[in-house]
Amino acid sequence: MGQMARPTISIGDALAAAPGGSGNLLALVEIRAGRDNEVFAQEQRRRDMLRWVASLEYASEVRRRLSVTLRMTANLASSIRDAVVETEATSLVLEWPTTASPRRHGLSDLTRQLLPDRVTDIVFVRSNNPNQAITPRSILASIRGGASSRVVASTAAMLADTYGSALTLVHIQTDSQHPDRSRREWESFEQIVEDLHRPSTMVRLHRHDNPAGGILEEAAGHDLVIIGSRLSPSSPNVVVGRGLLRMVRRLDCPVVMVRPKHVSQAEPAYPIARNGHRA
Repeated sequence: MGQMARPTISIGDALAAAPGGSGNLLALVEIRAGRDNEVFAQEQRRRDMLRWVASLEYASEVRRRLSVTLRMTANLASSIRDAVVETEATSLVLEWPTTASPRRHGLSDLTRQLLPDRVTDIVFVRSNNPNQAITPRSILASIRGGASSRVVASTAAMLADTYGSALTLVHIQTDSQHPDRSRREWESFEQIVEDLHRPSTMVRLHRHDNPAGGILEEAAGHDLVIIGSRLSPSSPNVVVGRGLLRMVRRLDCPVVMVRPKHVSQAEPAYPIARNGHRA
């Protein structure tokens, strides 16, 4: 996690605070070849990690919802997989590095290793202020009506309920796609809004030449933007398209991107909190 610890942990805390939810903060100390293999060096690094985690306290009503697990590991991805199985996690919250993140290449490689597993929803957290917890007063979630839409909407609703935030769901329509597809996506969007049972939720329809541009325009005035990951069978390890990534880089507020585990047509993605939620 590292540079984006506070924003990422704050989102994990908020998800764990949902009714029936729980969460675990996994602190990993990577064992490297050489002197790090000495017992004293490993113990010192373990203590340093505990001090670092303890220093991440931040002012928020939803803090300290996560229990802490510390592990020494030579394989980060393997340790994360083990922790997911042991805790029966339904969501995995990870840092979504920016171009300025010192460890962005290592984090991107870790993400590529974990994406094929598809045993949990993955929640990516990105912020331009790595030292500040995310505490939004207003949340915008973009809902297109595709495979990830229900998970995106339920995640947005959980965060809004935990933070006491205003929630806006926006549906972006483009003239370039077939009218039948636009109609199906709008009907799906309306059904998702109805299933949330949140009368206070604001609903907007925005027409734009491209979805990324529409989200950028709608994001003005919001403290957090939530989007769904790209789900393409031909490119399963690509989480976001270039146009959307350029849009994300232009946003001033934090962004949460939700990558749902595989959803078949026969098994729709119901809201996460219905059967309990573990982050």
